Amino acid sequence: MKKILPIILSSFTACVSVNAWQDSFESRSTAWESSESSVLKLVDVDSGAPHAAITDGAKCLELIGTKGHAWNQIAIRKDLVHEIKAATTLSFDVYVPQSSLPESGWAKLQVRMYGGQGGSAAFDITSDLELDLNAAGGKSYHFTWDYAGDPSFDDNIYWAHVGIVSIASGGSMSPIYIDNMEFSNANELDAHLQTDAFLLSDEWSLIWHDEFEGKKGAAPAEHWRPGAIWRKDGTWRDSTLAPEEAYLDGRGHLTLRTRYENGKRLAPYLVTSEKGTYSQSESVTFGPGDEGIFIEWRANVSQFKAHAAWFALWLFSDNPYAGDASLGSEIDVMEYVPYQGDDYSMMDKFNAAIHIKDGGKSVKPPRPYGLTSFDENVWNTWGLYWTKDIQVYYLNGEPFWVNRNKDYISTDDTHGIRLTVEIANGDPAKGNKNHWGHAVGRFEDNPADRLPSYAYVDYVRVYRKNSK
Repeated sequence: MKKILPIILSSFTACVSVNAWQDSFESRSTAWESSESSVLKLVDVDSGAPHAAITDGAKCLELIGTKGHAWNQIAIRKDLVHEIKAATTLSFDVYVPQSSLPESGWAKLQVRMYGGQGGSAAFDITSDLELDLNAAGGKSYHFTWDYAGDPSFDDNIYWAHVGIVSIASGGSMSPIYIDNMEFSNANELDAHLQTDAFLLSDEWSLIWHDEFEGKKGAAPAEHWRPGAIWRKDGTWRDSTLAPEEAYLDGRGHLTLRTRYENGKRLAPYLVTSEKGTYSQSESVTFGPGDEGIFIEWRANVSQFKAHAAWFALWLFSDNPYAGDASLGSEIDVMEYVPYQGDDYSMMDKFNAAIHIKDGGKSVKPPRPYGLTSFDENVWNTWGLYWTKDIQVYYLNGEPFWVNRNKDYISTDDTHGIRLTVEIANGDPAKGNKNHWGHAVGRFEDNPADRLPSYAYVDYVRVYRKNSK
């Protein structure tokens, strides 16, 4: 019988979050610039700043619009390239007096970040802070933006600007107060999340698992059902769906085999749920719930070397691509796409991503471009800590990606777990590249030492945090 609890780490070092950059607007060398239609001043309570506007130190930045424009970039800073590249998150405190707001309609602050290498911007992204027109006397806000999680963000830049824009249906807003601006790294976690050792506490309970124990050659348990059946033709991408290629090895492992046989590219595709194919009673699904969830996979890809094929550990909801994460998502915890080219190798890297709109809104770990290095020759463990507010992705007990962007954190409870092998041949018209951009050629042209290819799964375990 396998040990169900995770292995206790031999060492545990708490990591204290350190801000990459912070400005509480105490010095006149703050370097923020006004636009032609605004004036910036450092103010304290004695010079007119409301007490609620100052959240750090004794001063804050006052932004005054001098014209009645509905859209006005009232402040800009141009010397934060290093900080933007070193961090992932921008935050600050805002105080808006009620007298600065229009009497009706709507109003918001917009933070704009844009940068590039040459004269034109390689990216131009924004985040909005909606303002409450009915806040009697004024209101304080805390703005947090995980800009590095925006799909358009690119840190391969030589220059970058940050701008603060006021937008209102009734003209400019003035004055507005900003304090305690920080660039920080969202990948820096609270000490208890620095490893997955927190699972060993009595706050967590194992609620579902498969240890893949059984006779050699036996099919996996019935909660693993054939996926992509909705296609009705027995194919998916460039493969023939072959559930029989997923079987137990008799030593507590699931084998997922892909091969070329009798003119067919055979690949297994296992799911615990699939909308339109299996009923609710036939399905096993998960979501973050009220307290949080942790899903853990242990897998081995040392024998999975076929180009044009890939192996994935992921989750998929009933409604993943509505563009609204609260309705569901595709959560790719690990996608291994083996490829060895003349210029680069993918053999020792895996991908992770979140998709909430097919062909559109998606997010990958901000650095390095969604790809994480690992030792593909040994067993590895992947984990997903998932609440309504955060997703932490773990490799061998240590986080490799922290997603705090709520626009991409699903709260839906219809996510089924998937263990899949997929095949996508390269397109001759595009240099034999597949949709990943790798010149993989055709699956059937792999040399004999790559076929068949095997991926192994030791276990899948799901933990739920106990209700308080």
